[in-house]
Amino acid sequence: VTEALADTLHDYHVRPLRMLEPSAGHGAFLEAFARRNTRADVMAFEKDLLTGRILACLHPDKKVRVEGFERIEKPFNGYFDVAASNIPFGDVAVFDPAFSASDAPGRQTATKAIHNYFFLKGLDAAREGGIVAFITSEGVLNSPKNELVRRHIVKNANIVSVVRLPNNLFTDHAGTEVGSDLVILQKDSTKNRELSEQEKWFIRATDIGDGIIENEYTMSVAPLRNTKMQHGTDPYGKPALLTIHQGGM
Repeated sequence: VTEALADTLHDYHVRPLRMLEPSAGHGAFLEAFARRNTRADVMAFEKDLLTGRILACLHPDKKVRVEGFERIEKPFNGYFDVAASNIPFGDVAVFDPAFSASDAPGRQTATKAIHNYFFLKGLDAAREGGIVAFITSEGVLNSPKNELVRRHIVKNANIVSVVRLPNNLFTDHAGTEVGSDLVILQKDSTKNRELSEQEKWFIRATDIGDGIIENEYTMSVAPLRNTKMQHGTDPYGKPALLTIHQGGM
């Protein structure tokens, strides 16, 4: 997935000189982008101590910070050409005084769940016209509780692409079957226009029956080839629409 993303952006002449990976793990996104531009100025965050130290050893020429992404300093707002990562997810609150003191409802809401926080913080770090490409849980787009967060996103960025990834995509490598989305945005915090229909779909999550809530934008996107949709349950036992890919990677 990371190689495909880096290749596609490269084909569209997105050649980042400043790259951010806010939840780096062992550096999959970092490696994919760095191979295409060895001179790129890269900053990577990894909160887990052991993983962060391994990452620093693997990439001694990069700025590896073994701490949470919330520790990034204010001068890095609007700094990066690309922010790309497989961000953490869950109802884990994040302490960020800048968000807590904000008058924007979306920013206040975002601190209650780490995946929402990473999206808005990632947009803060990207320069105008910069790209934010995150793999995240379906909850960012599907949860009715996140409507304020989604509204903040489309008011400060243009939607480049949204891909609903198959639930079984990471089964072989990560041993997990969780619904994930690849969301690619281009920062535009000076937008001064009415929201498009697609952006309104991105904000809304609708009950499609049997207690299943789906984002209207993802429902408008054709599924990947060799992929079928079926009713099932998410990792928490709640009704969900599962996306199952047939035929290998």
